[in-house]
Amino acid sequence: MVRCCSYDSTSVKAALKTAIDLLGGVSPFVKTGQSVLIKPNMLSPHPPEKAVTTHPSLVEAVVELVRAAGGIPSVGDSPGFYKFSRVAEVSGIGEAARRAGALLVPFEREEEIATADGCLMKKLVVAREVTRADAIISLPKFKTHNLTCITAAIKNHFGYIPGLKKAEMHFRFSDGDRFSHMLADIALSLPARLHILDAIVGMDGNGPAAGDPFRTGLVIAGSDPVAVDSTACRVVGIDPLTIPMIRIASERGVGNVAEELIETVGEAIERVRVSGFRYTPPGGTGRLLPLPGFLLRRFKNWIVLRPRILHNVCTRCGACVEVCPARPKALSLERGRIRIDDRACILCYCCNEICPSRAIRLRRGFAAGALAKLLKIS
Repeated sequence: MVRCCSYDSTSVKAALKTAIDLLGGVSPFVKTGQSVLIKPNMLSPHPPEKAVTTHPSLVEAVVELVRAAGGIPSVGDSPGFYKFSRVAEVSGIGEAARRAGALLVPFEREEEIATADGCLMKKLVVAREVTRADAIISLPKFKTHNLTCITAAIKNHFGYIPGLKKAEMHFRFSDGDRFSHMLADIALSLPARLHILDAIVGMDGNGPAAGDPFRTGLVIAGSDPVAVDSTACRVVGIDPLTIPMIRIASERGVGNVAEELIETVGEAIERVRVSGFRYTPPGGTGRLLPLPGFLLRRFKNWIVLRPRILHNVCTRCGACVEVCPARPKALSLERGRIRIDDRACILCYCCNEICPSRAIRLRRGFAAGALAKLLKIS
C-alpha cells in the first residue's frame, strides 16, 4: 500500500514505482517480449472525476512501466452495454493508452475455455484477447456494488466476459453467492499476474456507477486479488469476511483473506484507515435482516432490495430496458414511463448499474424498514 493523494501524473507514477519496488520489482510480472494485457475498469462512459472507471493517469503509468520492462502492452475491456470506443474516449483511458504507446483492444471475439477448477461451470466463454495475452495486469477501481457489495480486483475478472454475454451470466447466476462462485471460476481459470487497485478516489454509496467519489488516497498492489480486496476493505472499516464474494473466493483458493496470511508492505492499515465509507449490503436477504431461514424465504419479497424508478429524474432513454437480462424482461417503457415487474425481476441490479441519469435506486420494502428499526439494524 502506497499513499497517493492526487491523480497528477508525476504523483501517480511515483506511487506506482514505489508499490512495484516494494513487491520486488517488475520482473516477476513482465518479461521482455511478452504481450501484456492491461485490464482497467471501463464500466461506462463517464469522465474521470466521476470515479466510475479506472483513472487514465494510472493506466498511462502502467503502460509506461510495461514498456520500460520490455513488454508489449495493450489496454482492453468489454463494457458490455456501451461501445468500447465511446467509453475509452469519455473516460480518458483511450487517449492515455495511445499517449503511452499501447494498443487499444475491445473484447469482441469469443473463445470457449475449460475451467478445470470450475464450481458452477466446466466451460466458459471469454474474450479471445484475454486468452491470447502472455500476461494480464488488472487495474480495478475500488467502488461499491449492489450485488457483490464491493467491486475491486476479484470483480474485475468479470470484464473477461465479452459484450452482452455478461447479461446472460447475470441471468444464470442472479444471487450474490452464485455470482461470486462464477467470479471465482473465472479468476482460477484466467489469473492476472498483478492487480493494481485504484483507490486514490474510489466510490461509495450507490455504486458502481451512481455513487459518490470517496477519497482513500491509496494505490494497493499485489499478486493476490483476495488479499488486495481484503486490505482495501479493512482500510474503509469493512470486515472482508462479511463480503460473500471475498469469502467465497478465499474458500475456493483464489487467494488469502486472513490478515495474518497477508504480508502488507509500505503503509500499515492502522495509519491509513478512513471512516465514513457507505456501502449497500448484497441483494441476498440473509445480509439484510437476522431472521431464521424459513422466515427469510417466507417474507423474501418484503425485505429484499428492489430497483425503483425516480420518475422525476428518469430521461426514458431505455438503457435499463435494453440491458435487463430477465426473460421476460422485468422493465418496459409504457406510455412514456419506465415500469418494473417485480415478479419478473431477478434482482441482478443491472438496471441500477447502467442507468446514465442515476434514476434507479435500490430500496427495501416498508416492512423491512420497520423491522430493521425494531431490531436496531443500521
